[in-house]
Amino acid sequence: MRVVLLLALCLLLNTATAESRSTWRVAYSTKQHLLSHDVMNLLVKEARVESINCYLPFARRLRSLQMGQVDITAGLIKTKQREQDIYFLEPAYLNTARHYFVMRKSELRSLNQYSDLYPMRVGVKLGAKHFERFDQDPKLYKVKLNNQSECLNMLERKRVDVCLAGETGRHKALNSIKWAGKFKIAKFEVPYDSKVYIGISRQSSLYPKRAKLEHLLNYLQHSGKLSATIENYYHSQQIPVPVMTN
Repeated sequence: MRVVLLLALCLLLNTATAESRSTWRVAYSTKQHLLSHDVMNLLVKEARVESINCYLPFARRLRSLQMGQVDITAGLIKTKQREQDIYFLEPAYLNTARHYFVMRKSELRSLNQYSDLYPMRVGVKLGAKHFERFDQDPKLYKVKLNNQSECLNMLERKRVDVCLAGETGRHKALNSIKWAGKFKIAKFEVPYDSKVYIGISRQSSLYPKRAKLEHLLNYLQHSGKLSATIENYYHSQQIPVPVMTN
């Protein structure tokens, strides 16, 4: 059954790539090596298209996608507001986006539950979505920063009290030589509640081709190429592999 499914997906893939070679405007993070880079590189390679690569800070990358200035990017969490301008390709390439709260080891205050956040200055990535309660809570004091490295620098200098970080940020805080022994992870952790997607602009020429792109993404998932790319990234960064799509 698996072989038949893969053959069917291959036929759909051939149809999707048989057209004249097109050019995608691909938005990447300005950070040197993220999982979203590897996932997008895989999709571009398998789609057999040319790409114009744009390296942008997250907030600008998101805005450029919403405005149709770029065609496609990876590393997005789906929200109703974003869906107005962005189409999120199914399936998601990660089933979960877990979040951790990084604190200074010298911090005397505890962070054992959500309410402990209220007196704290929480560093977050500008334009990013995290989890619904946090994103929609107007009572929290959020300091919006360009990336997790900037947040950790601010945390070290006591400009923020805690950084909200993903798996990569958590690993960086605990294992980077630069911050050796300076940070700890709070007891309060956010349950898995967010899938991670590739998104295309609804103003892009790729939008009418979204079904073909989803056939390609399904092929990459069922063939094991997508999971291998994800596992290779996390192993290279010495980070535990999170839950992927089934």
